[in-house]
Amino acid sequence: MTKNKLLITLVVVAAVLAGGLLAVYNHSSQDNDRDAGRNPQENAQANNEEKVDIDPMNILILGLDDRDGDFRGRTDTIMLAGFNPEHEAINLLSIPRDTRVKIKGAYDKVNAAYVYGGPELTRKTLEDFLDIEIDYYVVIDFDAFVKMVDLVGGIEVDVPIRMKYEQENIDLYPGKQVLNGEQALGYARYRYTSEGDIGRAKRQQEVVKLLLEKMFKLRNVVKMPELIKTVYDHVETDFPLTQVTELAKAANQIKEKPINSMVLPGTNEKLLVDKEKNLRLWYYIPDRQKLDEISKLFQ
Repeated sequence: MTKNKLLITLVVVAAVLAGGLLAVYNHSSQDNDRDAGRNPQENAQANNEEKVDIDPMNILILGLDDRDGDFRGRTDTIMLAGFNPEHEAINLLSIPRDTRVKIKGAYDKVNAAYVYGGPELTRKTLEDFLDIEIDYYVVIDFDAFVKMVDLVGGIEVDVPIRMKYEQENIDLYPGKQVLNGEQALGYARYRYTSEGDIGRAKRQQEVVKLLLEKMFKLRNVVKMPELIKTVYDHVETDFPLTQVTELAKAANQIKEKPINSMVLPGTNEKLLVDKEKNLRLWYYIPDRQKLDEISKLFQ
């Protein structure tokens, strides 16, 4: 893998795993090695010297239920990661796939935007919906997630209820346990709980954070190249190399920020979509007042 591809891949990993942290993995590891031989005063001076200005950015993260790797179909996971150096945290917003939005002037479920126009239309739809600008997108299929979880030896979760859905090969029992890649994907995708898509979005954020923590615990070069290659082989993005370089320079600033995770507030409602056929469909209706407050975090 070339140096440029490696840098791009690191940012892709960063975007997929909570908006900015893993993009600086190698950079910050090298800094830690260098800092080990310095006294506190020298470390402080080094950090001040490396501090750089970073422009605010919003990254759209799309997860596809597509095992063929051709980046088609509907988006099963939709997240928006926002980084602003003036904010105290990196903001991570999950948007339920059934959210009712306008796509090309007509109301539809937000995950249909990818079918009609790929990541560009999805970005435009969410920009209009949230009244914000989205700088870059990252599209990743679920094969990458499965392989990454397996590479780190699985993730430990506390499954709250019996989760069984044969159509998606989900078969989990309650209790604390280590899940492999396929099981973790099933846990994240299961939606038949009292919270429905809201609970599903929360579990998606949970497994992302758990995978992130596990990758940081590895701290060895044996696994990282394979993890990076896995993501690189399963990702489509418009993230520019110049932006990657800026993020790498700002490693120390980014890694200190906590992640503020949230799910788009709203309610599930069954709406009449065709009077003649008396056809009703379930939609997730966003809370407009709360939505305006969330939008400010990404402006």
